[in-house]
Amino acid sequence: MKIGVFDSGLGGLWMLQHIRALLPEYNYVFFGDQAHVPYGNKTVAELFEYTTKALTHLYEKENCGVVILACNTTSATIYTELREWVNDNYPERLVFGVVRPTVEALAGEESLAFFGTHRTIESHTYGSQFSIPELYEIELPELATLIERDGDTASYLNSYSTSIPQTVTTGVLVCTHYGIVREEFKKAFPQIKKWVYQEDIIPSYLASYFKTHERVEERFFKASEMKVLVSAPNPVFEKFLGQWFVESLPVHIISL
Repeated sequence: MKIGVFDSGLGGLWMLQHIRALLPEYNYVFFGDQAHVPYGNKTVAELFEYTTKALTHLYEKENCGVVILACNTTSATIYTELREWVNDNYPERLVFGVVRPTVEALAGEESLAFFGTHRTIESHTYGSQFSIPELYEIELPELATLIERDGDTASYLNSYSTSIPQTVTTGVLVCTHYGIVREEFKKAFPQIKKWVYQEDIIPSYLASYFKTHERVEERFFKASEMKVLVSAPNPVFEKFLGQWFVESLPVHIISL
């Protein structure tokens, strides 16, 4: 079986680049729902519909044994419902979100600023996990779209530079798209000395899971292959695909 990675677009591709760097031997299938990007402004019903269709395709057509939801919006708002749906319909398959590994990685922090999409911040899924003196949740509703369009993300982030006080010490990017512009975050919020990136957390989490679940790990193919699927063409997506992966990878357009 293969490892699937699902997102609305570039954030998941960015995540997969880091997963493959740590675990290059496995076979991967990436699906980017470019027809509906970004997910941060979608309704709960839309998120469930799009994601279950993608999971069905990845499990049935691509033989994925696990799918990583490289999307904070989905993981933060409907992960419990999705896990129940997977258990009911594909009991032998796995689905991993990004919330739990991120929360576990933040244990002991006393000052946090979370930066995310409208739906993720609105859910308070991250903020509700902590009882600390300083905690801020900053909604950046247009940033994922700007990243997908290769737009002026620096100016956009600078417009939020006063949204948190100078005393905040740790920043957490809870949209996988945001790591792509991590250097611009550092410039816009110079008071933050420690940044936490999910593209660093999730690969280690998956490696640890495989190490402690050897019988599950044995089921996965190891031919270092990768397949890329999208629901709509996007030249910006293809540009970054060429930059982030050494091999020439064709993009397959599918309609769900």
